[in-house]
Amino acid sequence: MTRREPVPLVAVGDLVEIGEADYCYGTGTLRLRITERPAGLDRPGLEWVELTGVELWPDGRAARGGEPRTALVRVAALRARPSGGRR
Repeated sequence: MTRREPVPLVAVGDLVEIGEADYCYGTGTLRLRITERPAGLDRPGLEWVELTGVELWPDGRAARGGEPRTALVRVAALRARPSGGRR
């Protein structure tokens, strides 16, 4: 019997779209292309995680000149994403 590693909720290169109610200090939907592996996602009781990436406009262009953005996001919102949490 081989043991499988669980699929991470978020990986570098993923595009996450998070509703306004599921991240701190923002307005509207956050579209973030992940550029750094988030720490702590393996903790079972974790409610919030800090994600770092490049914010994207709805048309796919980089917002803020492509500067990195960090956002505090509800883990439950990441779990609720389509395709088992990965895109």
